[in-house]
Amino acid sequence: MTEKVLPEHKKRQKMIREVLIGLVTLLAIYQAGRSIYGSVERQMFLHQQEIALKQGETQAQEVNKELREGLSSYRSSDGIERLARERLNLAGPDEMIVRIGK
Repeated sequence: MTEKVLPEHKKRQKMIREVLIGLVTLLAIYQAGRSIYGSVERQMFLHQQEIALKQGETQAQEVNKELREGLSSYRSSDGIERLARERLNLAGPDEMIVRIGK
């Protein structure tokens, strides 16, 4: 085997090139790592938002159910009378409203 003997400046250029390639490779690996970390962090954030939105949707559905039930109770004459008493502060013909301050 014959080994080529490179002049000193060629060896130095080759070493500088290899060091630069190594630095660029390290920079690329660092950037890829940062990108992966940011992506995982974003996915965790979006997952937490999804959970919060599902909880909000469940609560909204419960409120809607209660409101529907309330509407059906106000469709009767007793319900309309209760609504007039509670919300509009109305009284029957032989009644008097007495307000007590808190």
